[in-house]
Amino acid sequence: MKYIFDFDDVLFNNTEQFKKYMYECLEDAGVPSHVAVEYYKKVRHEFSLRNFLTHFGKEHIYEKIMSKCPDFLNTELLEIIKKIRKENCYMITHGEKEYQLDKIKKTGITPLFSEIIVIQGSKKEAVERVCAKHKGEEVIFIDDRADRFADLDFKKFPNLKTILYTGQNLEPYLQ
Repeated sequence: MKYIFDFDDVLFNNTEQFKKYMYECLEDAGVPSHVAVEYYKKVRHEFSLRNFLTHFGKEHIYEKIMSKCPDFLNTELLEIIKKIRKENCYMITHGEKEYQLDKIKKTGITPLFSEIIVIQGSKKEAVERVCAKHKGEEVIFIDDRADRFADLDFKKFPNLKTILYTGQNLEPYLQ
Protein backbone atom coordinates (compact mmCIF):
# COMPACT_ATOMS: atom_id res chain seq x y z
CA MET A 1 0.00 0.00 0.00
CA LYS A 2 1.17 3.52 -0.88
CA TYR A 3 0.12 6.72 0.84
CA ILE A 4 -0.03 10.29 -0.43
CA PHE A 5 -0.22 12.97 2.25
CA ASP A 6 -1.07 16.62 1.94
CA PHE A 7 1.16 18.89 4.02
CA ASP A 8 -0.78 21.95 5.21
CA ASP A 9 -3.51 21.09 7.72
CA VAL A 10 -2.78 17.37 7.53
CA LEU A 11 0.87 16.89 8.49
CA PHE A 12 1.42 20.51 9.50
CA ASN A 13 -1.04 22.56 11.55
CA ASN A 14 -0.91 25.53 9.23
CA THR A 15 -4.22 27.33 9.62
CA GLU A 16 -4.85 27.03 13.36
CA GLN A 17 -1.29 27.20 14.67
CA PHE A 18 1.36 28.38 12.19
CA LYS A 19 -0.62 31.30 10.75
CA LYS A 20 -1.66 32.36 14.23
CA TYR A 21 2.01 32.42 15.26
CA MET A 22 2.93 34.32 12.07
CA TYR A 23 0.33 37.00 12.86
CA GLU A 24 1.56 37.20 16.48
CA CYS A 25 5.14 37.75 15.26
CA LEU A 26 3.97 40.47 12.89
CA GLU A 27 1.98 42.11 15.69
CA ASP A 28 5.10 42.04 17.91
CA ALA A 29 7.02 43.65 15.03
CA GLY A 30 4.47 46.47 14.79
CA VAL A 31 2.02 45.23 12.14
CA PRO A 32 -1.55 45.04 13.49
CA SER A 33 -3.10 41.60 12.98
CA HIS A 34 -6.13 42.95 11.13
CA VAL A 35 -3.82 44.65 8.59
CA ALA A 36 -1.82 41.44 8.07
CA VAL A 37 -4.99 39.34 7.75
CA GLU A 38 -6.48 41.68 5.15
CA TYR A 39 -3.31 41.64 3.08
CA TYR A 40 -3.09 37.83 3.38
CA LYS A 41 -6.60 37.54 1.89
CA LYS A 42 -5.34 39.41 -1.19
CA VAL A 43 -2.20 37.30 -1.73
CA ARG A 44 -3.14 33.91 -0.28
CA HIS A 45 -3.36 32.16 -3.65
CA GLU A 46 0.30 32.97 -4.37
CA PHE A 47 1.48 33.14 -0.76
CA SER A 48 5.18 33.37 -0.01
CA LEU A 49 6.14 34.25 3.55
CA ARG A 50 9.23 36.12 2.32
CA ASN A 51 7.16 38.30 -0.02
CA PHE A 52 4.51 38.78 2.64
CA LEU A 53 7.05 40.00 5.18
CA THR A 54 8.79 42.17 2.58
CA HIS A 55 5.48 43.92 1.91
CA PHE A 56 5.48 45.06 5.55
CA GLY A 57 9.24 45.70 5.70
CA LYS A 58 9.63 42.87 8.23
CA GLU A 59 11.92 40.45 6.38
CA HIS A 60 14.05 40.16 9.51
CA ILE A 61 11.43 38.00 11.29
CA TYR A 62 11.38 35.27 8.61
CA GLU A 63 13.76 32.95 10.47
CA LYS A 64 12.03 33.60 13.79
CA ILE A 65 8.75 32.44 12.27
CA MET A 66 10.18 29.52 10.31
CA SER A 67 12.29 28.21 13.20
CA LYS A 68 9.05 27.22 14.96
CA CYS A 69 7.87 24.94 12.13
CA PRO A 70 8.64 21.72 14.06
CA ASP A 71 6.27 22.90 16.81
CA PHE A 72 3.32 22.80 14.41
CA LEU A 73 3.65 19.21 13.21
CA ASN A 74 0.86 16.67 13.58
CA THR A 75 2.99 14.39 15.76
CA GLU A 76 0.35 11.66 16.09
CA LEU A 77 0.14 11.24 12.33
CA LEU A 78 3.92 11.39 11.96
CA GLU A 79 4.34 8.50 14.39
CA ILE A 80 2.09 6.41 12.15
CA ILE A 81 4.03 7.49 9.04
CA LYS A 82 7.31 6.38 10.63
CA LYS A 83 5.86 2.86 10.91
CA ILE A 84 4.71 2.87 7.27
CA ARG A 85 8.25 3.57 6.00
CA LYS A 86 9.61 6.05 3.49
CA GLU A 87 9.23 3.92 0.36
CA ASN A 88 5.45 3.86 0.90
CA CYS A 89 4.95 7.58 1.57
CA TYR A 90 4.56 10.51 -0.80
CA MET A 91 3.74 14.13 -0.10
CA ILE A 92 1.86 16.32 -2.56
CA THR A 93 1.38 19.86 -1.39
CA HIS A 94 -0.07 22.97 -2.93
CA GLY A 95 1.61 26.36 -2.76
CA GLU A 96 4.54 28.51 -3.74
CA LYS A 97 7.40 26.04 -4.26
CA GLU A 98 10.27 27.77 -2.43
CA TYR A 99 8.12 28.58 0.59
CA GLN A 100 6.51 25.12 0.82
CA LEU A 101 9.86 23.34 0.50
CA ASP A 102 11.43 25.61 3.12
CA LYS A 103 8.54 24.96 5.52
CA ILE A 104 8.83 21.20 4.97
CA LYS A 105 12.62 21.27 5.37
CA LYS A 106 12.35 23.26 8.62
CA THR A 107 9.99 20.64 10.06
CA GLY A 108 12.62 17.94 9.60
CA ILE A 109 10.18 15.42 8.04
CA THR A 110 11.70 15.31 4.55
CA PRO A 111 13.42 11.93 5.18
CA LEU A 112 10.04 10.27 5.85
CA PHE A 113 8.93 10.56 2.20
CA SER A 114 10.15 8.92 -0.97
CA GLU A 115 9.01 11.95 -2.96
CA ILE A 116 7.79 15.46 -2.16
CA ILE A 117 5.88 17.23 -4.91
CA VAL A 118 4.87 20.89 -4.78
CA ILE A 119 2.17 21.93 -7.23
CA GLN A 120 0.49 25.22 -8.08
CA GLY A 121 -2.85 24.03 -9.41
CA SER A 122 -4.73 20.75 -9.26
CA LYS A 123 -3.15 17.76 -7.57
CA LYS A 124 -4.73 15.47 -10.20
CA GLU A 125 -1.67 14.88 -12.37
CA ALA A 126 0.69 14.26 -9.45
CA VAL A 127 -1.72 11.91 -7.64
CA GLU A 128 -2.49 9.97 -10.78
CA ARG A 129 1.22 9.67 -11.62
CA VAL A 130 1.77 7.95 -8.24
CA CYS A 131 -1.24 5.68 -8.90
CA ALA A 132 0.10 4.73 -12.35
CA LYS A 133 3.54 3.99 -10.88
CA HIS A 134 1.94 1.61 -8.35
CA LYS A 135 -0.92 0.11 -10.43
CA GLY A 136 -0.83 -3.20 -8.54
CA GLU A 137 -1.18 -1.57 -5.11
CA GLU A 138 -3.80 0.42 -3.31
CA VAL A 139 -2.93 4.14 -3.11
CA ILE A 140 -4.52 6.20 -0.37
CA PHE A 141 -4.59 9.98 -0.83
CA ILE A 142 -5.17 11.99 2.35
CA ASP A 143 -6.11 15.66 2.11
CA ASP A 144 -8.07 18.11 4.24
CA ARG A 145 -9.99 19.55 1.29
CA ALA A 146 -12.64 17.54 -0.55
CA ASP A 147 -12.26 19.71 -3.66
CA ARG A 148 -8.80 18.17 -4.14
CA PHE A 149 -10.56 14.86 -4.93
CA ALA A 150 -13.12 16.23 -7.40
CA ASP A 151 -11.13 15.91 -10.64
CA LEU A 152 -9.41 12.58 -9.91
CA ASP A 153 -10.11 9.75 -12.38
CA PHE A 154 -11.21 6.84 -10.19
CA LYS A 155 -12.22 4.75 -13.23
CA LYS A 156 -8.75 4.97 -14.76
CA PHE A 157 -7.17 4.43 -11.32
CA PRO A 158 -9.36 1.99 -9.39
CA ASN A 159 -6.44 1.49 -6.98
CA LEU A 160 -6.98 5.05 -5.67
CA LYS A 161 -8.82 5.66 -2.41
CA THR A 162 -9.23 9.01 -0.68
CA ILE A 163 -9.56 10.09 2.93
CA LEU A 164 -10.86 13.52 3.86
CA TYR A 165 -8.76 14.44 6.88
CA THR A 166 -10.64 16.32 9.58
CA GLY A 167 -8.38 15.53 12.52
CA GLN A 168 -9.61 11.96 13.00
CA ASN A 169 -7.36 9.10 14.00
CA LEU A 170 -6.01 7.65 10.74
CA GLU A 171 -4.27 4.64 12.23
CA PRO A 172 -7.05 2.18 11.28
CA TYR A 173 -6.72 3.28 7.63
CA LEU A 174 -2.93 3.26 7.49
CA GLN A 175 -2.09 -0.35 8.22
